[in-house]
Amino acid sequence: MTQPLLSVEHLAVHFAGRGRLFSPDPPPVKAVNDVSFTIDSQRTFGLVGESGSGKSTVARAILQLVDIHDGSIHLDGDDVTRVARSAELGFRKRVQAVLQDPFSSLNQVHTTETIIGDPITRHLAIKAGDERRERVADLLDLVGLGHEFLDRYPYEMSGGQRQRISIARALAVEPDLVIADEATSALDVSIQSQVINLLREIQRERDVAFLFIAHDLEVVSHMSHDVGVMYLGYLVERGPSDDVYAQPTHPYTEMLIASIPFPEPGEQAKRRGLRQTFKVAEPPSPANLPPGCPFENRCPVAMDICREEMPAVTQAHHGGEARCHLHTSGPELGGGSVVEFIRSEARGNVGV
Repeated sequence: MTQPLLSVEHLAVHFAGRGRLFSPDPPPVKAVNDVSFTIDSQRTFGLVGESGSGKSTVARAILQLVDIHDGSIHLDGDDVTRVARSAELGFRKRVQAVLQDPFSSLNQVHTTETIIGDPITRHLAIKAGDERRERVADLLDLVGLGHEFLDRYPYEMSGGQRQRISIARALAVEPDLVIADEATSALDVSIQSQVINLLREIQRERDVAFLFIAHDLEVVSHMSHDVGVMYLGYLVERGPSDDVYAQPTHPYTEMLIASIPFPEPGEQAKRRGLRQTFKVAEPPSPANLPPGCPFENRCPVAMDICREEMPAVTQAHHGGEARCHLHTSGPELGGGSVVEFIRSEARGNVGV
């Protein structure tokens, strides 16, 4: 069996709570809990979930920007959980990032040639000059920008153009993995589509792997080969993106799908009715997680056991995994899709 490029195993990231003066420290914020997934070379793994679900914290842990509480991260089989200072430059060359806001992530007083060229000098030892400028120009061609952008500043560009510069900068050092953390969220819908198509084309040409993070399941499924659905720090479902989108095995995944606008009026009405079956409630605090499933207070088909015990990981029909009591208790779906079960319950309440 081929070794995955990236392997995340039982990752947990906790942040210390901040107490007031002369008061005991509050419990830690458990931002990520027992998250495991792999990314193969030349493949894209998508992470999706609402704001606060822990997606960006997973990315920051992989990038070694936050300390981890438990678990491990392996790159090509090597444990990079805590990269030694002597090996940090090599790690940064192999793993690059494209962030959400292309305005704040680019130095506004540097030209495009400097923004993209400095990492080339740092990692590939090619000093400023004709060779480096030519490499930068080739990267601009790759991301669909002309050579006239070489001497432009970020403030002279649109949001979509700045994000293309961010992508070119990430690719400049020939990485194996690019982490795109909400890389399309700040862009207009039409520009989002252009950037996603660009990333897919780059993957075909450069054989790079992506960790693609977003809150829109439809965008993630379009971009990714495999997808993981996060809720309150837990990976509640993981599997091939098309299968997860078509036949989800966790109620939270079905809720995300029901929230996606659909052009056909009849289907949109069904989705609207289905959304109404999910309870309106605030997620629990990550500093005070319940003993059972964290989605229980919003789930339309929650059972008593859901309030009492955290569900174990179950093999899903699509070859991935789900973390839901529906598969082992009550209807005992056994890793099958939850769609028909939830919709049958909804029909009796709102006529979905």
